[in-house]
Amino acid sequence: MAESKRTRRRLLHTSDLHLVSIDDGDCSNLEATVNLAIRLDVDLVIIAGDLFDRSRVDDSLVVFVVEQLRRLSAPVLILPGNHDCLTPNSVYERDELWANCSNTRIFRSPLGEVIDLPGLGVSVWGKSIDGESEVFPLAGIPQPERNGLWHIAVAHGYYVGGGYPFSPSYHITREEIATPGWDYIALGHLPTFHSVSVEPVKAYYSGSPIQYGTVAIVELDDEAGVQVTPYSI
Repeated sequence: MAESKRTRRRLLHTSDLHLVSIDDGDCSNLEATVNLAIRLDVDLVIIAGDLFDRSRVDDSLVVFVVEQLRRLSAPVLILPGNHDCLTPNSVYERDELWANCSNTRIFRSPLGEVIDLPGLGVSVWGKSIDGESEVFPLAGIPQPERNGLWHIAVAHGYYVGGGYPFSPSYHITREEIATPGWDYIALGHLPTFHSVSVEPVKAYYSGSPIQYGTVAIVELDDEAGVQVTPYSI
């Protein structure tokens, strides 16, 4: 019997907005990103690290972010990066501020965890950064089961491929990218939009909105395959 096709989905992948203050002009990049997500009617938004520039920011900035993300009807998944890492009393631990953002979920396990979105037919794996010095964002990435879902991973770090690492931590290897079963790996930490795919696994950096004004729009389609396009915000 032929395997049934998965429902076509569209997601917006961004990272490295590095928000600092409500008075900072960079906040307009988040607003523009949300506007694009609404205009393109995306099914899911993934923020692959460093939404904030530091773990401790004023409550007013968190309130602004929550107000923007609440405008979305799509779910939002946030991975803490190396700048906004998940330390005690971090920006992501202010439950009273995030309580009003019911469409948003945050990856909280430094060992890796899966967030299932059964209504979308999507399963997303990610490993939060908790401030430890040795971080390997895709180490231990599991091989997903063939269960009729779209399988996405999200990570924040440097793709080192087979070359010499220029950083002592945050390494992402070719072998980790090539783990079978993943349809898309959403990456953050580097500012330019580019592919580090190892076919058939598609893996992209979205680019930083504050430096290059781009996000990645990802089309998940069993017939056409996974298509990734940079969009200007």
